[in-house]
Amino acid sequence: MNLQNSYDRITVSLPHSMNLALDNLKGELHSTKSDIIKQAIEYFIQLQEEKKLQKAVKIMAKEYENNEELTYLTVLDAEDFQ
Repeated sequence: MNLQNSYDRITVSLPHSMNLALDNLKGELHSTKSDIIKQAIEYFIQLQEEKKLQKAVKIMAKEYENNEELTYLTVLDAEDFQ
């Protein structure tokens, strides 16, 4: 079974005003509520992944700054090897 092509049906409760806005948006975009919600969730997941990467970069940058073993050979960066 190909999981990328399988779907799960879920029930979501939204405030009435959000549901009305979603109705208006689906008309403007000529789309379905389901597709709009899928796109919104995909975007949110992407943002969360980017936040995780940014956090990892900050942690590694601190490690790089504080670990002399990682920066030991950087003295060679200024050397001319001709």
